[in-house]
Amino acid sequence: MRHHKKIVLFRYCLNTVLIALFLIGSDALAAGNTENWRFTFDIVMRWVNFAIIAILLVKFTKTPIKNFLSDRKQQIEKKINAYEQEKEAIEQKIIENQKLLADSMIRFEKIKQTIIEDGERKKQQIIEDARQESSLLLTATQHKIEHQIRKARNAIRSELIETAIALAEKRLPAEITESDQQKLTDLFLTRTAEG
Repeated sequence: MRHHKKIVLFRYCLNTVLIALFLIGSDALAAGNTENWRFTFDIVMRWVNFAIIAILLVKFTKTPIKNFLSDRKQQIEKKINAYEQEKEAIEQKIIENQKLLADSMIRFEKIKQTIIEDGERKKQQIIEDARQESSLLLTATQHKIEHQIRKARNAIRSELIETAIALAEKRLPAEITESDQQKLTDLFLTRTAEG
């Protein structure tokens, strides 16, 4: 196969040189001037030199250039594959992060709902505690008021009794007779004995 390519390349170069000679030579022959043969020879030699250099370049640089281009192609393919893998990894991370974000939002909503429910329970508990405390305070206050009223009644009674006794002490000695005093003593003794 390689040998066939070399033959095809050689034929291509030879055909090119012959066509060039024909085109240039036809001008020289048409002129009919034999002195211009040097000019034609120079042109032909230029083309021959060009063909030789082209053949040598193709022969000696074909494999290194081919290897270089092949290596470069492989490097580029490796880089492209690496970039595609990075892209896929990044896309996977984006998908995972989106899932984490969605899960976080769900957890946030659950936590928010739990906090709201706890707050409502605590609010109801505080309201209930406040009602019970106010009920206890009202009851205690009513007891205190009743106690104060009793105390005030007792104080007023005591004061009335003391006032009555003072008045009685002032008036009674003049109005009580010995028979009245005897009756009172008997009444006192009877009540003490019953009681």
